[in-house]
Amino acid sequence: MLETILSLDWSKTKAYIFSVLLTFFISYFGFALIRYFLHQLFQRTNLIEEKKEQTIETVVKNTSKYATLIIVLLVAIKPFIDLKQLLVAGGVIGIIIGFGAQSAIRDFLYGFFFLFEGQLKKGDFVTINNEQAGSVEDLGFRVVSVRLMDGKLMTVSNGEVRKVVNGNVHHRRIFESVVVGFQEDPTRIRIFLEEVCELLNELHDDYLLRHPHGEIVEPYQYWGMSSLDACPYGFRFSIVATVHDVHYLKAAQETKFLLAKKIHEEGIILPTVQAVYTRSMQS
Repeated sequence: MLETILSLDWSKTKAYIFSVLLTFFISYFGFALIRYFLHQLFQRTNLIEEKKEQTIETVVKNTSKYATLIIVLLVAIKPFIDLKQLLVAGGVIGIIIGFGAQSAIRDFLYGFFFLFEGQLKKGDFVTINNEQAGSVEDLGFRVVSVRLMDGKLMTVSNGEVRKVVNGNVHHRRIFESVVVGFQEDPTRIRIFLEEVCELLNELHDDYLLRHPHGEIVEPYQYWGMSSLDACPYGFRFSIVATVHDVHYLKAAQETKFLLAKKIHEEGIILPTVQAVYTRSMQS
């Protein structure tokens, strides 16, 4: 083995190592430069919405890693393998790899459709396969990463995504309900909720979705009362509004809090559940 090492043409070896390293640095910094200019373009213009910009940047970042690896590998094997013969044998190799990497190909195809059909974007609040929900943190051709509500990061292969419930598709509808005791006057509750809606329209003016000409699509308004047998504990009343998807969580939380606060201030009677326990007597 020592004789083999000593017999190496070190000038060619150095040239080979230098070419591989040079290819790596050129590819790495070349793609980094592309990502930098792309980021600057998005920062200085408003051509597309912010979430789409973040999604494109994420995809370019992930794709550049694979592209760099492929370019370096081609340069590294070029002195040892005739690339023309490799292309001729590519059909057979492709069939063999296709059978062994069906899941990877499926992930790639699903990722392609997710990205170019706009089904998912970075920052979307989604529920995947009717399981846990969270915000899309990373999106690529192979996997999608979702940050769950408890802070954990869930990574799912694109091919395993069967059903997606996306809560961030331009707008979302707030639908909050209040259940009051049967002793309450329904007319009083309706007037109370209409007053709360007026207050919410003032507080959430920036959250509400608007038409291009500036008119509000659906302001906070009294929705109505459910059927009398919808809840066995009392009357159920609801209010609704349509807000921008990015403001939904904050708007919904503030709406719940304001409703609770006003219900307490007005002394509205909420339903109570009484439990009766029986104890068997043993003789």
